[in-house]
Amino acid sequence: MRPPLVIVAAVVAAAALLASACSSDSGSSSSPPSTAVPTTLAPSDSVASADTVELTAQTEADCPREGEELDTAKLYIEHNATDGDTGVHGLFGGEAWSQLCIWDPSGELIFWVDPRNQLDDLTVADFFFESREPENTELPIAELTAAFPEGDYLVGGIDFEGVPRVASARFTHAIPAEPVITDPPLVEDPESVSEAVVPAAGLVVTWEPVTETVDGQPVTVTAYEVIVTNDEHDDADGLSRPVYDVHVGPDQTSLSVPEEFFSEGVIYELEVLALEDSGNQTIGLGFFTVA
Repeated sequence: MRPPLVIVAAVVAAAALLASACSSDSGSSSSPPSTAVPTTLAPSDSVASADTVELTAQTEADCPREGEELDTAKLYIEHNATDGDTGVHGLFGGEAWSQLCIWDPSGELIFWVDPRNQLDDLTVADFFFESREPENTELPIAELTAAFPEGDYLVGGIDFEGVPRVASARFTHAIPAEPVITDPPLVEDPESVSEAVVPAAGLVVTWEPVTETVDGQPVTVTAYEVIVTNDEHDDADGLSRPVYDVHVGPDQTSLSVPEEFFSEGVIYELEVLALEDSGNQTIGLGFFTVA
């Protein structure tokens, strides 16, 4: 049995916490004594320590497997076809959590979140995480999917009022193939955008439809997402970066972008995502500038 991922959350608001049972490395950070330290117990080929076994037993005892229905519970794969990397994301919402656990389809505990210290009364709501996304040369997709089997993952938690809540998160290996962007012309390196200059007026993003998975199996695409991001916006402590983000239906393969969104000479990142019906998504991307 691999030890569970454990995160003692000392973050502000609903921060994205990194946690992945497919990662082969573990990390910890030092922090002043008054602040809880995010702690991750990563999988290992070695035998779990006595402390880990005790922690697992205590967590199993604390986490509910039955209770009222949880509003949102999603686990899905995100694959970046351009960059060649893949990770697992999770979204659990609707309540303020004092504790949250995930069990894989075999019933093994793989994830535990327990906000403490400054967040004790505030706790964490609408919890979202992204795993580390190692390159596929480091962690092939086959190894990631072997670490995360298909099936229903049980999510159990206790909300701030002490009410046990549970849900089932469906997880599949149906990863869409890359949505190939056909227009505007793009470059993979933002330093080379002089080779991808397009007019701001009348810009229409087009892409090829996605009809299969990365391994050639049939896929049900439920939507595409188009994201255009100002890659040069400087607001280190704020969230004001200009982003044009639109979902369109599965039969649509083009989207116009308003001229008002663009500034001449600025580098833009363009992403097109294919979203399939279990939540898995694949990204194709590139960079361009406007004149």
